Amino acid sequence: VVTIVIAAVVAAFAGGLSSDVEMAPTAALDIDVYANGKVTIEHLSGESLIPSEITVKASKADGTALGEEKLSSSGIFTPGTTATIQLKKDGAEVTKITETLVTITVLSNGKHIVAKKDVLVK
Repeated sequence: VVTIVIAAVVAAFAGGLSSDVEMAPTAALDIDVYANGKVTIEHLSGESLIPSEITVKASKADGTALGEEKLSSSGIFTPGTTATIQLKKDGAEVTKITETLVTITVLSNGKHIVAKKDVLVK
């Protein structure tokens, strides 16, 4: 009986170590989009983010991509800070957004949604 209990504890512990589940960071973000293709993101609260792992994507209501960009290549994005990016599409800067409502998706490592918000273009 003792051997079975020990084996069960070891198996449970080892199973927990091999878990490949990767969680998205949690953060409250305030997002603004401007007609010139700039996006500002204010980190209000939550976990600090690594900018080089964060991608910001803009799309129309029908899902058509307007552009995307990474936050930056260095530093830490912490509560109380603001980042501004210039959206790009196919390598070129987006300089004019004619949509009035844009969906912004903030992704960690290109796959985990940190925030998603419909934003009126200013």
